[in-house]
Amino acid sequence: MPSLRSAALMMALAAWPHAADAQPLVSRREAAVGAAVVAGTLLLDDALHGLVPQGGGTRWEGASAALNHGGRPQYALVLLGGAWTAGELSRRSEMADAALHVTAALAAGGVANGLLKYSVGRERPSTTADPLRFRPLNAQNRWQSFPSGHAVVVFSLASALSEEARRPWVTALAYGGAAMVGWSRVYDDKHWASDVAGGALVGIMAGRSVVRLLHRVDDDADPPAVTVAPGVIAVRIPVR
Repeated sequence: MPSLRSAALMMALAAWPHAADAQPLVSRREAAVGAAVVAGTLLLDDALHGLVPQGGGTRWEGASAALNHGGRPQYALVLLGGAWTAGELSRRSEMADAALHVTAALAAGGVANGLLKYSVGRERPSTTADPLRFRPLNAQNRWQSFPSGHAVVVFSLASALSEEARRPWVTALAYGGAAMVGWSRVYDDKHWASDVAGGALVGIMAGRSVVRLLHRVDDDADPPAVTVAPGVIAVRIPVR
């Protein structure tokens, strides 16, 4: 039987020549700008939190409550399921494929969000006035502030929809709506501003990278190849 180590090594070697020629899914510049925005927002957390009443504001409570629904993934999944069904029934494969791509981006953002929340362990602003209180590897909701899950959801959707539609008005509407949802989380005293910025960064990177990767796989003319030899299993998945 081939060992797992040799199989994993050969999978990596088989993919290496093709991967070396590929452009990065997210550029270094995009990642650096995003990280700088999160770091800058972190410096403003204390001042911005001072503008929010303890427990959240009330003047825009109705609008904030409505916006919060936009950051719940179950609603997005229902809409995406409807779009996929409509695409299949009308034989519009591009619509069905786009719905699947956006769903995959949403799932990737959700996985990243869960891992970061548990690993970082940042305390929510509703229970502390100190934005630098952390308790990593804590599963209690109190220590699940960074990143904002709502922000991850809406910015995953916004970036994936923007990549799929390639229309300026779609990009403007998607990102504008996502920003409003992010504002509601700070207004409700559920998150620090940098939690929302961090969630936006995670969501945008998840949305862009997943959709771009899936398009590369869809567009590649070469099918995946499996090579079996004594002691070796090599799998090559071409990605342009």
